[in-house]
Amino acid sequence: MGRATAFLRTLIVVAALAAGALAPAAAADITKQTLAISGRDRAYYLYVPDSAKGADAPVLLLLHGSGGNGLDIASLWKDKADCEGIVLVAPDAWRNDAWRPKDDTPHVLGTMINDAATHTGVDFRRLYLFGQSGGAVYALLLAMIESRAFAAMAIHAGSWRAPSDFKMIALATRRMPLKIIIGDQDEYFSLASVRQTEDALKKVGFPIAVEIVPGQHHGFNSETAAGTEESAWAFLKDKALDAPPVFTDYGP
Repeated sequence: MGRATAFLRTLIVVAALAAGALAPAAAADITKQTLAISGRDRAYYLYVPDSAKGADAPVLLLLHGSGGNGLDIASLWKDKADCEGIVLVAPDAWRNDAWRPKDDTPHVLGTMINDAATHTGVDFRRLYLFGQSGGAVYALLLAMIESRAFAAMAIHAGSWRAPSDFKMIALATRRMPLKIIIGDQDEYFSLASVRQTEDALKKVGFPIAVEIVPGQHHGFNSETAAGTEESAWAFLKDKALDAPPVFTDYGP
């Protein structure tokens, strides 16, 4: 628990500083940030729109799909961030074919979020998750093990499929609001798996919404992003933690 306690102390200090006069980012552009975390150089992409500078802005952690990267998903969210004043934090997975708990730990992601808060004022009670495809599956895991760190989660084109996935529900100490958005033509995640995920979470009291988009396939691109982001942000934006965030580091 030492690392988790240290992270929480840092989180509280940064949240307090964010309420004051932190220097805003120099320009409204997506920038690559590199940090040494646990002996590795890790990269994430930060976007602080002009509409978020100098304010306690909401933060959206973006988890890209398998084979993708942080820059691609941040670029797709950029217009929405401009409109809504959202700070985007988009990590690169250690290996871009999949998110792995032993490599892309909550400690790694939390360190990136803390670093983002040194660039602009943020509201840690409005820290949100969005994941796509493989990133959606990992976001579901984070929503269970970090249920008191994130206010809410929305995912696109993902669900649980393996029986072992559902065991993660037992780790949640808070019933985080969740939304799944998926096309009825998704090639990788069946509607049956989405409904199974929905039913399992509802059974234990999670507030969860499912949106099925007619004719939509699996991909998240310039054709599908705007509608997905509109729906996801409409769900997320009014959710907030009622207490300071609590991070629990479960280790690899």
